[in-house]
Amino acid sequence: MTVKVLLTRGSVCMGDDCHAPHQRDVTFDATTTLGEFVAQVAGYPLRMRGARWVMFLGWNRAEGAPIAEISPEWESPRFMAGTDPLTPLVSLAPADSDLSFFFQYQPGSVPLTGPPDPPRGLDPLAGRLALWLAERG
Repeated sequence: MTVKVLLTRGSVCMGDDCHAPHQRDVTFDATTTLGEFVAQVAGYPLRMRGARWVMFLGWNRAEGAPIAEISPEWESPRFMAGTDPLTPLVSLAPADSDLSFFFQYQPGSVPLTGPPDPPRGLDPLAGRLALWLAERG
């Protein structure tokens, strides 16, 4: 059994609007968990430095609830409070339609959930210092 998923994202600028809607249809195995799914589609939105994408369950932001945040600057997706990454993807699909997720662009890569990751590419001491500063800030 499989689950058909419709992905779409918000535009990041006026030039990006001319390519809207930014829809992609993908199919996943019914045994896929929400955490596995989010990790696999994390590359779908534009990978821009200093950007964060909030992932909503539903066709658009107004329709659904935020479930995760992703950024190319983080090691892994961040799940919102109350979202269980072990939830089977198939259990989220409505009986009469496909499953939809919407990604909303947010400037800045500071997560809404949890402390920020230390900056990549720095020496270990600088990374620890950045994490220490983030925890205090």
